[in-house]
Amino acid sequence: MFVVFFAIPLTVLISSLHYRWWKNFAWVLSGVAVILLLLTATEQFGVLTGGSRRWISLGFFQLQVSEFVKVFSVLLMAKALHERDKRWLSGLLVLMSAALVLKQPDLGTSMLILSTLVFTAFAYGFNILVFIGGVAAAGYLGWQHVLSTPYQMERIKYWLDPYSDPLGHGYNLIQSQNAIGSGGVLGTGFGESLQKLGALPIPHADFIFSIICEEIGLLGALVVLLLFFAWIARALYISVGSEDEFARILGVGLTLVIALQVLINIGVATGLFPITGMTLPFVSYGGSSLLSLAIATGILLNISRFVGKN
Repeated sequence: MFVVFFAIPLTVLISSLHYRWWKNFAWVLSGVAVILLLLTATEQFGVLTGGSRRWISLGFFQLQVSEFVKVFSVLLMAKALHERDKRWLSGLLVLMSAALVLKQPDLGTSMLILSTLVFTAFAYGFNILVFIGGVAAAGYLGWQHVLSTPYQMERIKYWLDPYSDPLGHGYNLIQSQNAIGSGGVLGTGFGESLQKLGALPIPHADFIFSIICEEIGLLGALVVLLLFFAWIARALYISVGSEDEFARILGVGLTLVIALQVLINIGVATGLFPITGMTLPFVSYGGSSLLSLAIATGILLNISRFVGKN
């Protein structure tokens, strides 16, 4: 809970730093992130939770490095594309980061990091064929991983037919949809969710949108969606409106990565996508996620100060 009080001043602080300042530390931040990902994979430093090593213990705080990799990968690629220098080396470092995250294992976040390459290239001005090719390549690699991993195949199978194993693999999705359906139009009331009392696993993170639907109903969920839409639209307006190529690439990349998280989290909760551990930005519980979002938002706020002034 204390992270919330730290994230707000962090956003304000970063919004006061000129976005070009971050170019000086793009390689350092990405390199440190890779080192921390390597440490996370070890038994000595990595925290094993639910069969995955996604956190590294700092004593007073458990850091999920992959949340920051999402931001730093965009920063690194924006720098490389803007300066026309070390593009392949930058792409290689992002691919290494994605591979280390996949090893945790975390397919959803790994694919999101890979998407960074595609989206930043598209924002840079690559044609639509390159964009489609990048998306197809990322999709192919993800599908090959699913085919080679039995538990991932089970997720696909029971996502398509959760009622074939209602008390096992299909349980989470069924309970999520029950929560959404029981909310109706107006909801059961704020704090009155029954599903979060034990029926629905991880209601504070992966399935927070299901609880939102249950407590404040369809109308309340639409308000939440409109707020996300307004945030994303404003961030894209800020980024695309900048005359500075670096700001445009960086802003669009950060915005689309966050937008994808919103899409995936809500898609998982409603059954549109297979279950994966993706948080809902600004809403789900998670200190690392909130701090990385504070950094991204602070950078976007600073870019907004210089729209048309570069």
